Amino acid sequence: MSGSTFFAFANPTVSEKVLKVFKTVFPQIENAKWYEYENYYEVYFDRDDIKTRIKYDLDGRVLSTLRHYEEKTLSPFLKAKVAQKFAGKKIFGITEVNSENELTYNIVLEDDKNWIHVQADVTGQMSVTEKFKKADP
Repeated sequence: MSGSTFFAFANPTVSEKVLKVFKTVFPQIENAKWYEYENYYEVYFDRDDIKTRIKYDLDGRVLSTLRHYEEKTLSPFLKAKVAQKFAGKKIFGITEVNSENELTYNIVLEDDKNWIHVQADVTGQMSVTEKFKKADP
């Protein structure tokens, strides 16, 4: 099979190099779940109400991170920008995407009738990426 593979092996034997990097940065994490792909490892863990996923290359270099969290964890700056631009909407959840080239926030907003997906950057620039009508109760 060429290109990326979609097969993952849960709880693989992770290389010592990768584990050392992880344990140095996150010594208190005990419940990490590891997955092995053809060219990288991925680890999932929860800490302080934040669900985190980190991709490491085979040499232990971080490729990207995803963090899923609630409004209370979003920076006050972005929280204020969202409230200003989307008055009356409630923040349902945030996915923070970080790699060498980007840091973006995928924010899900809601009101009584709609779900609104917004992409924001660290400067507070925002754009609506999707909007859905809620189902009638």
